[in-house]
Amino acid sequence: MTIDPSLDKWVWIAAAAFLALLGVRAYLVETGRRQLGGTPTKVKALTVASGVALSALVVLFMMQAGTLLVQSLITGSDPIALLGGTDNQLPNGQGGQAPHDGQAPAAGQPAAPAPGGAAPAAPGGG
Repeated sequence: MTIDPSLDKWVWIAAAAFLALLGVRAYLVETGRRQLGGTPTKVKALTVASGVALSALVVLFMMQAGTLLVQSLITGSDPIALLGGTDNQLPNGQGGQAPHDGQAPAAGQPAAPAPGGAAPAAPGGG
């Protein structure tokens, strides 16, 4: 399963359209002059349009790893592991965590040179 970042904008557009349609429909219902009668045609049309927008939103969400989310919630598994990656992957593809500023490097990795060109102190003093 792959997640296509270019489709993210369409998910957000569909979500915004859905909310806008619901807002316009609510405005028409609340400001309508009808009392105890049928539903105005505009409200019916906006209800159908809202349903279509919601359907499009659900389809786009499921295309963008919604099924991965549902599967990880049901099984309790890590979604990153299901995609075949690791949480702490370095940019060059090696596993593990990159040391933060002020942290010592992991065992087996050489220390970064100190600023100013001075060599790092040898372990154990001396």
